[in-house]
Amino acid sequence: MEHVFHGIRDGDPIERYTANGDVCRSILLLALSTIGVNKMSNQQDVNFKVGIVGLGSVGSAVKHALSFYYPCTGYDIKGIGSWSDILETQVTFITVSTPEGIDSRLDCSAVDNVLSRLNESGHSGICVIKSTVGVGYTDSAVRRFPCLRIVYMPEFLREKSNFTWFVNPDRIVVSGDDQDIDTVLELFTWVDGLYDTVPVLRMSYIEAEIGKLAHNARIALLVSFTNEIEQISQEHGADPNRVMSVIHADRRVKSQEHLRPGLGPYGGKCVPKDTRELINASRNTILLKAAETVNNTLLNKRFPLDVKTAVSQPTEKRIC
Repeated sequence: MEHVFHGIRDGDPIERYTANGDVCRSILLLALSTIGVNKMSNQQDVNFKVGIVGLGSVGSAVKHALSFYYPCTGYDIKGIGSWSDILETQVTFITVSTPEGIDSRLDCSAVDNVLSRLNESGHSGICVIKSTVGVGYTDSAVRRFPCLRIVYMPEFLREKSNFTWFVNPDRIVVSGDDQDIDTVLELFTWVDGLYDTVPVLRMSYIEAEIGKLAHNARIALLVSFTNEIEQISQEHGADPNRVMSVIHADRRVKSQEHLRPGLGPYGGKCVPKDTRELINASRNTILLKAAETVNNTLLNKRFPLDVKTAVSQPTEKRIC
């Protein structure tokens, strides 16, 4: 999309339009209408309260978007918000970080800590995990916290454009108890094209977990494929952009994203760790391991002293 409204562009993070943590309300209400969000009456149900635990890239987007329709309260270990207010919410979104652990699997201890605290506090609302979790994590959490109503609803936003991607999703993936899912989906009736151009994909916890990870692993594959074709082209004196234009012209290729040469290896907070989670969750990952090998080879050329640190950061040109 190429939406522009008084300087508000698709691709800008929500923090650009905040002052001292408060949303510039009038500007954003107008901006929502220009980027595909159906305008509904604000504070749709004042008795239905929403909580967000973890106010990073995902959590801030969730809070700012849903606050136009429901009373929202945020909580973060950095000292933001009140835990007692979270306990009064009917739906609590868990959006804490799940970094790569020492075993190259996702470290979900922060999610565990939130669920444990909600359980100890007797929280009766629905707990919606939006953090990316490892394969099998949610089934394990349901067994360990049987009193909690757990829904897994992975987020697919791009960190660079967290707000605009959240309010304009390509799909909504959700798993859990059917009644709880129905309640959570009511919070997203404002999404333009919901159930039509924006499919709602209900599935099991394990399917949603692998689906989220596979989405990012596919990015790794496309980037590594493009970089390898670029190297082959340069080896033979060919222009990699012209070579890849043959791929771009195929009617089955809907987007050239991640298929453009000259942008370097993949990096950032999510794609590397999520790809490694899949690699280490299965013995059948020949292709994913090959993509990582290609990426690490390029990183070795650019950052020969510290590949692990380099891959955790977006490259100057390619931000996945």
